[in-house]
Amino acid sequence: SYGYTGGGLLFWDIKTAKRELIKDTDIIPEQSTFSLVAIGKNKILGGTTTNPGTGGEKKANVAELYIMDIETKKNDWHQAVFPVAQTYTDMCLGENGLVFGIVDYKRLFVFDPVRHKLIYDENLVAKYGSISSGQQQEGPRVFVTAPNGTIYVLFVKGIARLDQETYKINMLA
Repeated sequence: SYGYTGGGLLFWDIKTAKRELIKDTDIIPEQSTFSLVAIGKNKILGGTTTNPGTGGEKKANVAELYIMDIETKKNDWHQAVFPVAQTYTDMCLGENGLVFGIVDYKRLFVFDPVRHKLIYDENLVAKYGSISSGQQQEGPRVFVTAPNGTIYVLFVKGIARLDQETYKINMLA
């Protein structure tokens, strides 16, 4: 709603057509979930944003990652993995079980959701330009995963392929 800070998650059961709203105070208070990725049976990894909705007041200092059990709707873990992060822009699951993500619209990161550990971090802007994301641009998604598992990254200046072994970006077009 206009003027509020923080945002919850709505779970929709497609079999029963019932919904359940989990408030931000039960996830990460004063923040909203901005990106989500399924990381295994009944687990999701969420990335928050500290930015409030239109008319809201910013109250949080750093965005967090969290792992939630979708059966209990409770967090198993949460942490401010990047000490100055404001938004976990997008995330996707790689073939090796690692999560590839973008933080603050400019940094590629690789996260091990089993060990809760950041294993790679690179500033993309200097080498590849801005990512294609955000309300002012094309949309909130950065990653596109092909049916064969290939991960593509959308930049303003082109499309790249992400090497899931070396974490390197290869511009294609």
